[in-house]
This record gives sequence, structure tokens and C-alpha cells, in this order.
Amino acid sequence: MHRILTLALLLAAPASARPPSLVPADAPELAAPGPSPVGTRELRFPAGPGRDLGITLFYPAAAPGAPTSYPHRFENPPAGIPAELVFEGIATTDAAPAPGPRLPTILLSHGLGRWSTAMSGMAENLASKGYFVASIDHDDRGAMNPGTRLQAFATSVVRRSQDQRAALAWLKGKSNPLATLVDPANVAVIGYSMGGFGALATGGAGHARSGTVMSQVPAAAMASVLEPAAPAPGVRAVVLIAPWGGAAATRSFTPAGLSGLTLPSLWIMGDQDDVAGADGIRWLHDNAVRSDRRLLVFANARHNLGGNPPPASAPDTQRLRDAIDEPVWRKDMADAIIFRSLTAFLDLTLKGDASRTAWLDAAADGSLKGFAPRWQLGLTATHTPPSPAPTKP
Repeated sequence: MHRILTLALLLAAPASARPPSLVPADAPELAAPGPSPVGTRELRFPAGPGRDLGITLFYPAAAPGAPTSYPHRFENPPAGIPAELVFEGIATTDAAPAPGPRLPTILLSHGLGRWSTAMSGMAENLASKGYFVASIDHDDRGAMNPGTRLQAFATSVVRRSQDQRAALAWLKGKSNPLATLVDPANVAVIGYSMGGFGALATGGAGHARSGTVMSQVPAAAMASVLEPAAPAPGVRAVVLIAPWGGAAATRSFTPAGLSGLTLPSLWIMGDQDDVAGADGIRWLHDNAVRSDRRLLVFANARHNLGGNPPPASAPDTQRLRDAIDEPVWRKDMADAIIFRSLTAFLDLTLKGDASRTAWLDAAADGSLKGFAPRWQLGLTATHTPPSPAPTKP
């Protein structure tokens, strides 16, 4: 009863004050949180020699408790970006995990300059539906500072997939105090922007060994994630939200490398993405020919489909909206649609629920299941089965 009352009060809050894991009244079916209360814990893991990273864990909790919030401070933010952002949550810090078997596991990898709780809404929403979610805090926070942005970008190119692989290894090891919740053989990686760049390689689509960007990176610094790369052990699916690396001027993959992705994949993009480049995202998608691909396109959306909307406590500035909001879409509605699609895709690929295909694949008229009448506008969903592997002569 306490859980139901808490959710009812939170859902009644205005959109600007609602924790981003909750969804508006007009959200499609499957978008709302699941029945489980959520716990969260912040830890650190070794990502390389002499180097460790933060990681935030989200999981079904044994009982509801006081909801937490997620503060984040910026290093030398530009004008219009506050020194601190605080996202409200529904999870309880250090809550006891719900008893039960190992859980299908999700690794979240954020975009350049973001942080582990920048996608707290997505993480809490999925954890409430029976998933163990781990969100990496990559060390490229300097991307908000013009003086250190280039260095942060170079770091993210070299380390994104390697950090993801290190996190996956740590999650199933003895150093993780919640390792008994993790199913190491049943994992999906969700990557946004540069996180998607890394997730492609973690899923088996190794980065190119040449090109405008990759030719400037010493191959020895990232040899394990260059083509041909093997997928990380236990990964069974990938989700690419506005993945970077496909635009012609900065192309960091080859068709041969992308053919190494044989896992099922969900791609989410805006057709006006001007950061990763809409044409570049489509090029990546179209060349991952051995993956069973589902593509969800938001008409007139830019790049900021991944991550929470601006919190109510933050100043309303154009610079902040440009960094984490969308110019056309209501961000709470776009997030709800993404939560719906993730739930269907992950239930299908990690939980084996074949009925979820009905929620992923559009009908002949383009309609998608679960939307209110007249309410599915600006969305296109396609499904491209994998091509067979080429036969050897």
C-alpha cells in the first residue's frame, strides 16, 4: 500500500517536478515503472592500471523506502550551466535487494560529458521491472569546459568500450558486493552517443583502424576493441541511442567491422540529429547487416534523446536546454516512449518473452501497440532481419 501511495503522489506531481523514471498520463503502455521498489548504491571499480571509475547500481529492492536524489557538480561549467544539477529519484539508497534468482543485467554508458545518474530515470524505470542496472561514470567530465573538451573527447574514443568491458568483468566478480544479483550470461549494453560508439565495439563491431579520427589514436591503446573485435562475454543484446561514429567526416567504423555485430540491436535516433549526424546513424544501422535490427526514429528530434530532462530545481536557460533537452519533443514524453521500447526489447532478448515482438514491430499501417488513439505521431519503427554470414569459398 505504501508503494502504491508513494507512486500515486509522485505521478500527480507536475511534469517539471516528477522524478524522470515516472511518466506522464498520456505515456504509452509499458512505459510506467514496474511493481518493484528500487534500491541504489554508488561504488567504484578498477577500469585499468591505476585508474578506477564510479558506477551506480540500481536493482529491485526488498521494500520501499525514502526516495533519494542524484546531485551532480560540474567542473568549470560554461555560462548558462549551473554548478550543480539535482535529479529526483524513486530509489532508496543502500536498500536491501529483493530476494530471488539472478537478474537480467543492463549496463548503461553515457554520452560525452554526462555522468552515471544523467540517465537515472531510465535506470530506475528498468530496475522496477526486474532488471539489475549498472551505470558507468566515465571520466570525461571536462567535456563541458571548452579548454579540456578535446582531451575529454580523445579519452572517450580510446576508453569507452574498454571501460564497458572492465565494468562487465567487475560486475560478476567478488569485488562487487551485489554480484549475486547479476546474471553474467544475460547482459544488454545500452549506450548513448559516445556510449553507443563504445557499445558497438563491446557488442562485436570493432572500431576502424584508419580514418580521420581513428588514425590519430595509437592502435596499441585500444587494440582489444579494434576490428575484428569479439563481443564481451555474456552480452546478448545492444541498444544504440544516437550512437556517434558514423558521420562521413568522422567515420570510425567500416562495413566489415560493423558486420561483426551479430547480436540483436535496438537503434533509437532523431531524424534531425546534428551531433552524431542522422545520416551517420543510419549508415551505422544499415551496415550492421548481421544484426537483427529494430530502428525507432523520432521525427524532428535532435541528439538529446538519451538522458533525463532538465530538473525543476535548475535555472531555465537556453544553454542548459541545448545541452540536455529537445527543441520539438516534450522530453518527458520522448523518454516515456523510449522506456516503453526498451522494456519490450529487453523483455524479448533477455527474458525470452516472445509476446513483446508485438510491441516492437509496427503494423502494416505503421501503428505501434500501446499508444492512445491519435497519440502516435512523429514515430517510425522498422525491423530489419539479419543477412546470412557470407559463405567461405
